[in-house]
Amino acid sequence: MGHDIKTFREAIALMQRVWREAFGFFLSIELWLMVLAAAGTVGGAWLAVLGDAWSLPILVFGFGYIPVRMVLHLKRILAWPFI
Repeated sequence: MGHDIKTFREAIALMQRVWREAFGFFLSIELWLMVLAAAGTVGGAWLAVLGDAWSLPILVFGFGYIPVRMVLHLKRILAWPFI
């Protein structure tokens, strides 16, 4: 995004710098909770298609994480990842 990269070495250096800066976010609990909520939503929908009763608690977790996340941010328990 606006980087003037002319050599392969500069591209590798930029990629390493970006990964180093983003590494903290990839280790954050918030990212893994979002991934778990997304997987729960997809898995719960699939179980609902199959007619399994386990779809209800899984879907409740998947969709319930969204308002819970907002409350956790407002109470400053979680930090906004992109600020």
